[in-house]
Amino acid sequence: MMSTDDATDELLQELSDAKTWAERFKSELESGSDVDDEIKEADKKIEELENRAREAMKKFGCDCPETRTISRGMTDMLIEWHIFKDSLG
Repeated sequence: MMSTDDATDELLQELSDAKTWAERFKSELESGSDVDDEIKEADKKIEELENRAREAMKKFGCDCPETRTISRGMTDMLIEWHIFKDSLG
């Protein structure tokens, strides 16, 4: 069974990884690749990660350092993703 610290670390790593997807897709689009299906799938994964992060923050509560760390990770991921999605038109 995974400990709370391990689960939090895993979630933070997934949020960090997802933050890089926008740049990767942007690069692939600029090179002429058709990544529409991958973007749609990533959109679903972003939503799932956001939901998992929100659940984790509820579990930890407002005054917990983990809540702030997860919130920053989620926010950074969402900002990058929405900037990318907005650039698609």
